Amino acid sequence: MDEEGRGLLRQIVERQAYRQLMAANIRGHGLQFLPELDEKLRFTEELTFSLRVMREVGRIYTELGGEDLVGAVAARMERIPYPDSRLELAVCLGVTGRAEAAAARSYLESSHRDFAAVARTLLEADRTEVEAEERFYVEYCQDHGHHPQAQLYWNRWLVISLVSLGRPGTARDRRAVELGLRSRHAADVVRDFLDTVEPLRVACGLHLPSLEVMGIDLPEDLRGRFHSAGLHS
Repeated sequence: MDEEGRGLLRQIVERQAYRQLMAANIRGHGLQFLPELDEKLRFTEELTFSLRVMREVGRIYTELGGEDLVGAVAARMERIPYPDSRLELAVCLGVTGRAEAAAARSYLESSHRDFAAVARTLLEADRTEVEAEERFYVEYCQDHGHHPQAQLYWNRWLVISLVSLGRPGTARDRRAVELGLRSRHAADVVRDFLDTVEPLRVACGLHLPSLEVMGIDLPEDLRGRFHSAGLHS
């Protein structure tokens, strides 16, 4: 791999580390919201899994010439909020987990074999606990009086997840695909994420927030997806 490819892959690895540390920190913080000891133990196992993946990502980063991976993503990590309740923890895990999976699918055929292996590990992870939290969130949303709070949490973690997937349409995005570092452009990853998160949104009876509310920009075809819903609040 030439220096251009190594530099691009270091940036990809940094984004992966950002998502991985976010998952670990949120799980560590979320332990306080779980009332049962068995739930805490299962969550601790998922936390350990996230940290082990992070350690492998760090090894790859070092081999690519990087030095302090945690330091490289520290500023971005400071902008991530922590869930303030069991309810927010539930939607956070459901939405960010789908973003992680969408990103991982784009690296399964990466020319960097070790990073492709990380992607496979993430996609093969047990989602039992996350699915239980999602059911908790869906049940909460069955009461329409709960929708304002549920929608607030949904909007927050949808934005965070979209941002974690990178900016579509940049020269760096195109070059990463040309070099075989990943198989899909960022716009396709975002589209995949939105497709997989849609059933959860529908089950909760929530709506897609407008791009103005979210404060982010997307390619025109993805913008039309939000506008076609006719929901701008």
